[in-house]
Amino acid sequence: MSDGNFNRQLLPKTELASGLRAGKAQMRAKAEKAFDEVVNSFVLDEGELKEAMKKRFMELLRQ
Repeated sequence: MSDGNFNRQLLPKTELASGLRAGKAQMRAKAEKAFDEVVNSFVLDEGELKEAMKKRFMELLRQ
């Protein structure tokens, strides 16, 4: 009779969680690169503005 506890070794191995994390990391990197390209093409020679925009964008990605 089971008391609700189980042995994790009896469960099948899944790499779903690590795959999701890897996918998120790849998409974050692609988004960051795309953002840099767009900002560089529209904002001319304003380093502080570019950095502030990138910082805010990365904050929004982490939410």
